Amino acid sequence: MTAIEAGRRPAANVGRRFYLIMSLLMAAVFIGGFGQTVPDDFAPPGLPLLFHIHGAVFTCWVLVFVAQPAFVARGSIKLHRQVGLAGAALAGLMVVMGLAATISAFPAHRVPAFFPPTIFLVMNVLGILTFGGLVAGGIALRRKAEWHKRLMLCATVSILGPGLGRLLPMGSFGAAAPAVMFAVILAFALAGPVADLIVRKRVHPAYAWGVGAIVLSTVLIPPLAFTPQAAALVSLLRGL
Repeated sequence: MTAIEAGRRPAANVGRRFYLIMSLLMAAVFIGGFGQTVPDDFAPPGLPLLFHIHGAVFTCWVLVFVAQPAFVARGSIKLHRQVGLAGAALAGLMVVMGLAATISAFPAHRVPAFFPPTIFLVMNVLGILTFGGLVAGGIALRRKAEWHKRLMLCATVSILGPGLGRLLPMGSFGAAAPAVMFAVILAFALAGPVADLIVRKRVHPAYAWGVGAIVLSTVLIPPLAFTPQAAALVSLLRGL
């Protein structure tokens, strides 16, 4: 074994563990957050069917997201690719159901009280579109593993908001609630570049796109949310 090969293998092993650990941490956010509301969601009169379907699709994505790096960590690359085909279809369904659930939240009176309605609308729409765009990029670059895994990681970070909104004591943050959520999401997003600096001594360019997309979508929320058009759209949705 050459010195270069010896240096690459430990780095690869650390990288595999990192993505598995990150997937488990994000799964914990989703489970911990939604686990607090599930009893109320099933209590009479319960949630509309659309929200249950959305939750089931979301749960399936979390399971796939944890399973995929676990397959890679154990060397099951063929299985990883096979599950990836189903994951691609699931991601498309995630976008559709995410938009549908956001729209339906207004007539169903399911908008969290700690978010201004226009912030909730724009944040969710931009979040799910960012997710879809990053997943599409990850799928397009699936043969370039270093790009693929980083873009898929950032894609799932971009939809942490609903889980964090239920897990964190958002009501106690007052007007700062959106900023707190965005700060936590950014912390998850920056974990990848930090790991790259530690293990590879440089940040992979995939993070310029992945983290950049998350930051851009966050920066766009206030100027888009506080517009007459956003307010008018919220009024329209509430009347559905």
